[in-house]
Amino acid sequence: MDTVLIEEIEYGSVNGKPLLLDIIRPSILPEKPMPVIIYIHGGGWSSGDKSGVGGRKWNSFFAKNGFFVVNINYRLSGEAIFPAQIHDCKAAVRWLRANHLSYNINPEKIGVWGHSAGGHLAALLATSIGSDELEGKSGYPNYPTNVKCAVTVSAPIDILKMGGWHDLPNSHEAKLVGGITVQEKAELAHMTNPITYINDDSKTIPFLIVHGEDDKVVPVSQAQLIYKHLSNAAFLSVKGADHGMEGGSITINTLLYIILSFFNQSLFDEN
Repeated sequence: MDTVLIEEIEYGSVNGKPLLLDIIRPSILPEKPMPVIIYIHGGGWSSGDKSGVGGRKWNSFFAKNGFFVVNINYRLSGEAIFPAQIHDCKAAVRWLRANHLSYNINPEKIGVWGHSAGGHLAALLATSIGSDELEGKSGYPNYPTNVKCAVTVSAPIDILKMGGWHDLPNSHEAKLVGGITVQEKAELAHMTNPITYINDDSKTIPFLIVHGEDDKVVPVSQAQLIYKHLSNAAFLSVKGADHGMEGGSITINTLLYIILSFFNQSLFDEN
């Protein structure tokens, strides 16, 4: 199936600066509204862009299989500390719902996934149903921000338990919460933890948690932390895989098919 790329669409703004997303969708629109996948890029919350390999190559694969995919940019930690990043992600969900008729998408079938820091934000988006402090005001405030399912790949979860160089001054985690060290801003760091917000509603959301056993950037124990708090989650621990999911017992192409199967089951196959 051929796809169409539509770039630089404004989904919100903060202090006059636009928040932008890209769309990848099938070139021929189906009769029925399409399910949606939101992709959130990684980069330690301090770098990265929606046009990276995840936003282009990986998500073109999902669009070729009938999904409407949006790749979002969000404010990085050098521009604004947490919770700005999750505010922007939720603004993107509201934009999708407000504009669903224009794009022939199903506003009740929105899934999210991300790699590394993007996986953290994907998990936080899925678990924080009804958490007013994380909603933000950009975009269309009258629309809900819940999502139907989530996939996390190599995602940090509890930045107070990362250990090692993550606890050093000026780490990515420290910059996210605006401290010299992450421990200095422990209260705000606790707010970044998706587990903080899990309740009876969000713990049942379908999750696919993917992590490489040889990840030297984000330890696999981070995936185990959130897995045990969810009641409808699958945990794929990939032997030999590093942070980028390279060198493991399955290829990245195989992993994409596994994620596709999860999204098909969670978004396409539901009545």
